[in-house]
Amino acid sequence: MIKDFFIGNIRAKSMALIMAVALWFYAINKHTGDIREDIQLIINAPSGLTIMDTSSSIITIGLSGPQNIIDQISNMIKDNKLKARLDIPEINDVEEDNFKRTFRLTRRNFNLPQEIRLNTLVPNEIEITLGRLESKYVKVQIQKKGTPAPGYEINSEFFYPGEVLITGPVNILNEADTINTSLINIRGITSEQNRTFPWVVDIENTISIMKDDKLINVPIKCEEEINVWFHVTEKMDTKTFDNVKVNIFHPVNYDFRVKLKEEHISLCLNGPKLMLDMLSAKDIMAFIDVSSLSPPGPYNQPIICNIPEGLEIEGNPPESHVEIVETIVKNK
Repeated sequence: MIKDFFIGNIRAKSMALIMAVALWFYAINKHTGDIREDIQLIINAPSGLTIMDTSSSIITIGLSGPQNIIDQISNMIKDNKLKARLDIPEINDVEEDNFKRTFRLTRRNFNLPQEIRLNTLVPNEIEITLGRLESKYVKVQIQKKGTPAPGYEINSEFFYPGEVLITGPVNILNEADTINTSLINIRGITSEQNRTFPWVVDIENTISIMKDDKLINVPIKCEEEINVWFHVTEKMDTKTFDNVKVNIFHPVNYDFRVKLKEEHISLCLNGPKLMLDMLSAKDIMAFIDVSSLSPPGPYNQPIICNIPEGLEIEGNPPESHVEIVETIVKNK
Protein backbone atom coordinates (compact mmCIF):
# COMPACT_ATOMS: atom_id res chain seq x y z
CA MET A 1 0.00 0.00 0.00
CA ILE A 2 2.75 2.46 0.99
CA LYS A 3 4.85 1.26 -1.95
CA ASP A 4 2.01 1.94 -4.38
CA PHE A 5 1.63 5.42 -2.91
CA PHE A 6 5.23 6.41 -3.66
CA ILE A 7 5.38 4.69 -7.06
CA GLY A 8 2.11 6.18 -8.13
CA ASN A 9 3.30 9.76 -7.51
CA ILE A 10 6.58 9.59 -9.42
CA ARG A 11 5.20 11.17 -12.58
CA ALA A 12 3.45 13.94 -10.68
CA LYS A 13 6.53 14.68 -8.61
CA SER A 14 8.76 14.76 -11.72
CA MET A 15 6.46 17.21 -13.41
CA ALA A 16 6.44 19.41 -10.32
CA LEU A 17 10.26 19.42 -10.24
CA ILE A 18 10.50 20.34 -13.93
CA MET A 19 8.04 23.17 -13.48
CA ALA A 20 9.95 24.48 -10.47
CA VAL A 21 13.22 24.52 -12.40
CA ALA A 22 11.56 26.23 -15.35
CA LEU A 23 10.05 28.86 -13.10
CA TRP A 24 13.46 29.45 -11.53
CA PHE A 25 15.10 29.99 -14.92
CA TYR A 26 12.22 32.21 -15.95
CA ALA A 27 12.61 34.30 -12.83
CA ILE A 28 16.33 34.73 -13.43
CA ASN A 29 15.90 35.70 -17.07
CA LYS A 30 12.98 37.95 -16.22
CA HIS A 31 15.26 40.00 -13.96
CA THR A 32 17.05 42.20 -16.46
CA GLY A 33 19.87 44.68 -16.06
CA ASP A 34 21.73 47.21 -18.20
CA ILE A 35 25.25 48.67 -18.37
CA ARG A 36 27.05 51.42 -20.23
CA GLU A 37 30.80 50.84 -20.70
CA ASP A 38 33.80 52.00 -22.75
CA ILE A 39 35.70 49.29 -24.61
CA GLN A 40 38.80 49.26 -26.83
CA LEU A 41 38.36 49.08 -30.59
CA ILE A 42 40.85 46.80 -32.33
CA ILE A 43 41.32 47.61 -36.02
CA ASN A 44 43.05 45.25 -38.43
CA ALA A 45 44.25 46.61 -41.77
CA PRO A 46 44.42 44.48 -44.94
CA SER A 47 47.74 43.46 -46.44
CA GLY A 48 49.70 46.25 -48.09
CA LEU A 49 48.07 48.94 -45.94
CA THR A 50 48.58 50.30 -42.43
CA ILE A 51 46.47 52.39 -40.05
CA MET A 52 47.82 55.91 -39.65
CA ASP A 53 45.01 57.51 -37.66
CA THR A 54 41.47 56.86 -36.40
CA SER A 55 38.69 59.21 -35.34
CA SER A 56 38.26 57.14 -32.17
CA SER A 57 39.79 54.05 -30.57
CA ILE A 58 37.27 53.78 -27.70
CA ILE A 59 33.65 52.73 -28.21
CA THR A 60 30.87 53.37 -25.67
CA ILE A 61 28.20 50.67 -25.68
CA GLY A 62 24.87 50.38 -23.85
CA LEU A 63 23.70 46.83 -23.18
CA SER A 64 20.70 45.19 -21.56
CA GLY A 65 19.67 41.60 -20.87
CA PRO A 66 19.42 38.98 -18.13
CA GLN A 67 21.12 40.27 -14.99
CA ASN A 68 23.35 37.23 -14.57
CA ILE A 69 24.73 37.61 -18.12
CA ILE A 70 25.06 41.38 -17.73
CA ASP A 71 27.17 40.76 -14.63
CA GLN A 72 29.37 38.34 -16.59
CA ILE A 73 29.85 40.89 -19.38
CA SER A 74 30.69 43.61 -16.85
CA ASN A 75 33.44 41.38 -15.42
CA MET A 76 34.71 40.60 -18.95
CA ILE A 77 35.03 44.33 -19.68
CA LYS A 78 36.93 44.90 -16.43
CA ASP A 79 39.29 42.05 -17.33
CA ASN A 80 39.68 43.47 -20.87
CA LYS A 81 38.21 40.30 -22.37
CA LEU A 82 35.37 41.95 -24.26
CA LYS A 83 36.58 44.00 -27.23
CA ALA A 84 35.28 45.58 -30.39
CA ARG A 85 36.95 44.35 -33.57
CA LEU A 86 36.94 45.88 -37.03
CA ASP A 87 38.55 43.92 -39.85
CA ILE A 88 38.96 46.23 -42.83
CA PRO A 89 38.26 44.38 -46.08
CA GLU A 90 40.70 44.31 -48.99
CA ILE A 91 40.90 47.62 -50.86
CA ASN A 92 42.11 47.21 -54.44
CA ASP A 93 41.66 50.72 -55.90
CA VAL A 94 44.45 52.36 -53.91
CA GLU A 95 46.17 55.14 -55.85
CA GLU A 96 47.12 57.64 -53.15
CA ASP A 97 49.83 57.10 -50.55
CA ASN A 98 47.27 57.74 -47.81
CA PHE A 99 43.51 58.10 -47.83
CA LYS A 100 40.47 58.06 -45.54
CA ARG A 101 37.62 55.60 -45.29
CA THR A 102 34.54 55.57 -43.05
CA PHE A 103 33.32 52.27 -41.59
CA ARG A 104 30.02 51.65 -39.81
CA LEU A 105 30.03 49.59 -36.62
CA THR A 106 27.28 47.07 -35.87
CA ARG A 107 26.58 44.28 -33.43
CA ARG A 108 28.77 42.01 -35.57
CA ASN A 109 31.83 43.94 -34.35
CA PHE A 110 31.29 42.69 -30.79
CA ASN A 111 31.47 39.20 -29.32
CA LEU A 112 28.17 39.53 -27.43
CA PRO A 113 25.98 36.63 -26.25
CA GLN A 114 22.66 36.25 -28.09
CA GLU A 115 20.67 37.06 -24.95
CA ILE A 116 22.21 40.56 -24.78
CA ARG A 117 20.66 43.53 -26.57
CA LEU A 118 22.90 46.28 -27.97
CA ASN A 119 20.95 49.46 -27.28
CA THR A 120 23.47 52.24 -27.96
CA LEU A 121 26.75 52.47 -29.83
CA VAL A 122 28.79 55.71 -29.73
CA PRO A 123 30.31 56.43 -32.16
CA ASN A 124 28.68 54.11 -34.65
CA GLU A 125 30.99 55.21 -37.47
CA ILE A 126 34.80 55.34 -37.49
CA GLU A 127 36.89 57.40 -39.91
CA ILE A 128 40.22 55.70 -40.53
CA THR A 129 43.28 57.09 -42.32
CA LEU A 130 45.07 54.31 -44.19
CA GLY A 131 48.55 54.44 -45.66
CA ARG A 132 50.14 52.39 -48.43
CA LEU A 133 53.15 50.38 -47.27
CA GLU A 134 56.66 50.27 -48.68
CA SER A 135 60.09 49.14 -47.45
CA LYS A 136 63.21 51.27 -47.06
CA TYR A 137 66.67 51.11 -45.48
CA VAL A 138 67.23 53.70 -42.74
CA LYS A 139 70.06 54.40 -40.31
CA VAL A 140 69.92 53.07 -36.76
CA GLN A 141 70.06 55.40 -33.77
CA ILE A 142 70.87 54.04 -30.30
CA GLN A 143 68.56 55.02 -27.43
CA LYS A 144 69.88 54.83 -23.85
CA LYS A 145 68.37 55.49 -20.46
CA GLY A 146 70.01 55.76 -17.04
CA THR A 147 73.64 56.39 -16.18
CA PRO A 148 76.57 54.08 -15.36
CA ALA A 149 77.50 53.34 -11.76
CA PRO A 150 79.19 56.20 -9.87
CA GLY A 151 82.79 56.53 -11.01
CA TYR A 152 82.18 54.88 -14.41
CA GLU A 153 81.44 56.18 -17.88
CA ILE A 154 80.88 54.89 -21.39
CA ASN A 155 84.10 55.59 -23.24
CA SER A 156 82.86 54.46 -26.65
CA GLU A 157 80.00 52.56 -28.28
CA PHE A 158 79.57 50.47 -31.38
CA PHE A 159 76.54 48.78 -32.93
CA TYR A 160 75.80 46.58 -35.92
CA PRO A 161 74.08 46.69 -38.37
CA GLY A 162 74.13 50.43 -38.90
CA GLU A 163 71.15 50.30 -41.28
CA VAL A 164 67.96 48.22 -41.20
CA LEU A 165 65.09 47.55 -43.57
CA ILE A 166 61.78 48.84 -42.23
CA THR A 167 58.28 48.67 -43.66
CA GLY A 168 55.83 51.52 -43.14
CA PRO A 169 53.60 54.11 -44.81
CA VAL A 170 55.05 55.56 -48.01
CA ASN A 171 54.67 59.22 -47.05
CA ILE A 172 56.25 58.62 -43.63
CA LEU A 173 59.23 56.69 -44.98
CA ASN A 174 59.87 59.44 -47.51
CA GLU A 175 60.69 61.72 -44.56
CA ALA A 176 62.37 59.13 -42.33
CA ASP A 177 66.17 58.85 -42.30
CA THR A 178 66.69 57.12 -38.93
CA ILE A 179 64.93 54.68 -36.65
CA ASN A 180 65.50 54.29 -32.91
CA THR A 181 66.33 51.14 -31.04
CA SER A 182 64.26 50.22 -28.03
CA LEU A 183 65.57 51.85 -24.85
CA ILE A 184 68.81 50.32 -23.56
CA ASN A 185 69.05 50.49 -19.78
CA ILE A 186 72.65 51.37 -18.85
CA ARG A 187 71.83 52.23 -15.26
CA GLY A 188 74.49 51.08 -12.81
CA ILE A 189 76.75 49.33 -15.35
CA THR A 190 80.47 49.04 -14.62
CA SER A 191 83.50 47.79 -16.53
CA GLU A 192 82.39 44.26 -15.56
CA GLN A 193 79.75 44.54 -18.30
CA ASN A 194 82.51 44.72 -20.93
CA ARG A 195 82.56 40.92 -20.81
CA THR A 196 78.81 40.55 -21.42
CA PHE A 197 78.59 42.46 -24.69
CA PRO A 198 77.18 42.51 -27.27
CA TRP A 199 73.69 43.30 -26.03
CA VAL A 200 70.95 42.40 -28.52
CA VAL A 201 68.15 44.99 -28.78
CA ASP A 202 65.06 45.43 -30.94
CA ILE A 203 64.07 48.28 -33.21
CA GLU A 204 61.17 50.49 -32.09
CA ASN A 205 57.90 49.49 -33.76
CA THR A 206 56.65 53.06 -34.35
CA ILE A 207 57.73 56.34 -35.89
CA SER A 208 56.33 59.57 -34.40
CA ILE A 209 55.34 62.45 -36.67
CA MET A 210 53.45 65.74 -36.32
CA LYS A 211 50.38 65.91 -38.51
CA ASP A 212 47.95 68.83 -38.33
CA ASP A 213 49.51 69.86 -34.98
CA LYS A 214 48.85 66.37 -33.65
CA LEU A 215 51.52 63.85 -32.65
CA ILE A 216 50.83 60.55 -34.37
CA ASN A 217 52.62 57.28 -33.69
CA VAL A 218 52.72 55.38 -36.95
CA PRO A 219 53.48 51.66 -36.72
CA ILE A 220 56.33 50.19 -38.74
CA LYS A 221 57.75 46.70 -39.03
CA CYS A 222 61.37 45.61 -38.75
CA GLU A 223 62.55 42.03 -38.24
CA GLU A 224 66.21 42.86 -37.55
CA GLU A 225 67.95 43.06 -34.18
CA ILE A 226 70.88 45.29 -33.26
CA ASN A 227 74.10 44.12 -31.58
CA VAL A 228 75.42 46.83 -29.26
CA TRP A 229 78.85 47.12 -27.62
CA PHE A 230 79.72 49.66 -24.91
CA HIS A 231 83.26 50.20 -23.65
CA VAL A 232 82.82 51.07 -19.98
CA THR A 233 85.80 52.57 -18.12
CA GLU A 234 86.45 54.17 -14.78
CA LYS A 235 85.80 57.89 -14.86
CA MET A 236 89.00 59.93 -14.64
CA ASP A 237 89.25 63.03 -12.48
CA THR A 238 91.70 65.49 -10.90
CA LYS A 239 91.70 66.31 -7.20
CA THR A 240 93.85 68.57 -5.02
CA PHE A 241 94.84 67.38 -1.54
CA ASP A 242 95.77 70.18 0.86
CA ASN A 243 97.85 69.98 4.06
CA VAL A 244 99.84 66.92 3.06
CA LYS A 245 102.53 66.63 5.77
CA VAL A 246 106.14 66.42 4.58
CA ASN A 247 108.34 64.10 6.67
CA ILE A 248 112.15 64.04 6.89
CA PHE A 249 114.10 60.82 6.57
CA HIS A 250 117.70 60.69 7.86
CA PRO A 251 119.98 58.22 9.60
CA VAL A 252 119.30 57.37 13.23
CA ASN A 253 122.52 59.03 14.53
CA TYR A 254 122.14 62.16 12.46
CA ASP A 255 123.89 65.09 14.18
CA PHE A 256 122.32 67.95 12.22
CA ARG A 257 119.12 69.87 12.47
CA VAL A 258 116.95 69.99 9.35
CA LYS A 259 114.53 72.81 8.65
CA LEU A 260 111.83 72.74 5.95
CA LYS A 261 110.55 75.92 4.41
CA GLU A 262 107.16 74.20 3.92
CA GLU A 263 106.12 71.43 6.29
CA HIS A 264 102.80 70.93 4.44
CA ILE A 265 102.13 70.98 0.72
CA SER A 266 99.18 70.81 -1.67
CA LEU A 267 99.32 67.85 -4.03
CA CYS A 268 97.26 67.55 -7.22
CA LEU A 269 96.56 63.99 -8.39
CA ASN A 270 94.72 62.61 -11.37
CA GLY A 271 93.36 59.13 -11.99
CA PRO A 272 90.18 57.07 -11.45
CA LYS A 273 87.54 59.14 -9.65
CA LEU A 274 86.61 56.28 -7.31
CA MET A 275 90.19 56.07 -6.03
CA LEU A 276 90.47 59.82 -5.62
CA ASP A 277 87.20 60.00 -3.69
CA MET A 278 88.38 57.34 -1.23
CA LEU A 279 91.78 59.02 -0.67
CA SER A 280 92.51 61.72 1.92
CA ALA A 281 95.58 63.88 2.65
CA LYS A 282 96.40 61.69 5.67
CA ASP A 283 96.71 58.65 3.38
CA ILE A 284 99.54 60.22 1.35
CA MET A 285 103.09 59.65 2.59
CA ALA A 286 105.32 62.57 1.51
CA PHE A 287 108.95 62.79 2.59
CA ILE A 288 112.43 64.16 1.84
CA ASP A 289 115.45 61.92 2.31
CA VAL A 290 118.49 63.95 3.44
CA SER A 291 120.74 60.94 3.99
CA SER A 292 122.82 61.67 0.89
CA LEU A 293 123.21 65.40 1.51
CA SER A 294 126.46 66.94 2.83
CA PRO A 295 125.62 69.32 5.70
CA PRO A 296 125.54 72.12 6.43
CA GLY A 297 123.85 74.05 3.66
CA PRO A 298 120.58 74.90 1.89
CA TYR A 299 119.14 72.53 -0.70
CA ASN A 300 116.14 72.28 -3.01
CA GLN A 301 115.05 68.70 -2.72
CA PRO A 302 112.31 66.73 -4.51
CA ILE A 303 109.51 65.51 -2.28
CA ILE A 304 108.90 61.80 -2.65
CA CYS A 305 105.21 60.93 -2.55
CA ASN A 306 103.87 57.42 -2.03
CA ILE A 307 100.48 57.36 -3.76
CA PRO A 308 98.25 54.39 -4.75
CA GLU A 309 99.03 52.66 -8.03
CA GLY A 310 96.91 54.08 -10.82
CA LEU A 311 97.19 57.68 -9.65
CA GLU A 312 99.62 60.25 -11.01
CA ILE A 313 100.88 63.62 -9.84
CA GLU A 314 99.51 66.45 -11.94
CA GLY A 315 102.24 68.78 -13.24
CA ASN A 316 105.84 68.90 -12.00
CA PRO A 317 106.88 66.80 -8.97
CA PRO A 318 106.82 68.89 -5.76
CA GLU A 319 110.02 70.29 -4.26
CA SER A 320 110.90 71.93 -0.95
CA HIS A 321 113.69 74.18 0.34
CA VAL A 322 115.73 72.29 2.96
CA GLU A 323 118.22 73.91 5.31
CA ILE A 324 120.65 71.79 7.30
CA VAL A 325 122.01 73.83 10.16
CA GLU A 326 124.04 73.64 13.39
CA THR A 327 125.35 70.52 14.92
CA ILE A 328 123.27 69.25 17.80
CA VAL A 329 125.37 69.49 20.98
CA LYS A 330 125.19 66.32 22.99
CA ASN A 331 125.23 66.43 26.78
CA LYS A 332 128.24 64.76 28.36
